[in-house]
Amino acid sequence: MDDPSPDALTPDALLDAMTSDASPDAMKSDASLDAMTPDASLDAMTPDASLDAMKSGASPDAMKSGASLDAMKRALVGASDPQILKIVAAVDAMIQRGPADFLIVPLRPRLAVLRPPRPLRFARLLFYPLDLLMVRAARWRPGQPLIPRSVIKPMADHVRRAMGPAVATFGSEIAGHSTADIDVIAHSGQTLWPLAAATLTEAAVPEGWGETGLGADSYRPLADAVAALLAEAVTLDRLRLDAAFGLVPAQPDAIAAMLERVDKANRAALPMLVAMLLDQLPEAADLLTTRHCGLPDSVIRTATDEAADLLLRRLEPQGGIETRIAAGTLADAGAAAARIASLLKHLGLIDANIPRRDRLRTARRHLAAACEARFAAGLQHELLAPLSRIGVASAATDMDPLEAAARGLRMLETEARAAGNAATYDLLLSKATEAITADTMRGRLAPTEQLRLVEILAGSDAALAIVEQAG
Repeated sequence: MDDPSPDALTPDALLDAMTSDASPDAMKSDASLDAMTPDASLDAMTPDASLDAMKSGASPDAMKSGASLDAMKRALVGASDPQILKIVAAVDAMIQRGPADFLIVPLRPRLAVLRPPRPLRFARLLFYPLDLLMVRAARWRPGQPLIPRSVIKPMADHVRRAMGPAVATFGSEIAGHSTADIDVIAHSGQTLWPLAAATLTEAAVPEGWGETGLGADSYRPLADAVAALLAEAVTLDRLRLDAAFGLVPAQPDAIAAMLERVDKANRAALPMLVAMLLDQLPEAADLLTTRHCGLPDSVIRTATDEAADLLLRRLEPQGGIETRIAAGTLADAGAAAARIASLLKHLGLIDANIPRRDRLRTARRHLAAACEARFAAGLQHELLAPLSRIGVASAATDMDPLEAAARGLRMLETEARAAGNAATYDLLLSKATEAITADTMRGRLAPTEQLRLVEILAGSDAALAIVEQAG
């Protein structure tokens, strides 16, 4: 593959080059980064050029050394969302990721928001329930209700070795699946997580711990916390599923027993469990009292305060809420708005100091603004603009994306009204109804198709009003 000049580097061209059939020798070569991109300065590297360099032959030593790695990290930080998704997919496809893992580090905050499906591997399955708690090792401090990400590999490797031949069962169950396959994760996790908890409770410092950047004295507290949380992962997942399907509300006895077990096993893990619980079941905040869970008031209050602060920190980075609402489909935006609104509501029911109440108010304002912006953009770009391009005779294929957009908008609007600005949605829906039923749409949409879109978007009363007006 010829080395492209800086002026010729475009994201699509370089990603195509990156995923082309390069020879194994070229992929394994020890060429330096300068040799691969002789015409480009490191500081001028684009996100795709960085990954192209990584894939096309930089040696691990060259990539881990100073300027090369830093330059590529800077380039990747500036990548667009679509570029990040392509970059992560390409890295996940590598047989030997090597220094690619170092380059993914600055992308993790974006990945936490974008949540692209990732190949389901053993370590990812093992730590899946604890994703909320993960933080870069450089940002972790002892005593925080967080888990440094660098512990994943040595702990997972240790559990894998301890399981022996039985680990092959999990490999076959998750092969070909991704983190989007929740049923597969739940099925395999219900066996793996309790086994891993028992293994980590008794394990000495594992091989490879030195690569975490943490001292040996950090292992036991972290392993005990991870073990205590994994031991409750199946129970927490069952509570989440029961609530999601409306089978039962939050179960006080089950939640109380879970909190008491973790407090007894490892009190330092209690704030982490409370954060995981509130993230999945915000309504459980009402049960986090001494009367309901039986723990001393000071213990449950401290754990709840730390959990609330952790959850707010996950929402507060600049654009955090906005990015969550903007990512994915309109239906995804509606679901995200519902989760965030419920979390903020129930965090507000917990006794809070003035600074936290101010943070909650700010978060609610950001949520309302993000929902309004996403709804307006979705209405324009995913419904009205495609509607204006429909030909004289609409086909079934024309209607499918329009109906999907209308459903997504209705889902988002339903949740967004609770966040505020209800009058704005009334106005936008009215304008959309007028556009769908305008004279210019005659001959493009059949009357039944117009009514169908209005019913999905604005409700049956709006559609009935149109029928009555026409009659």
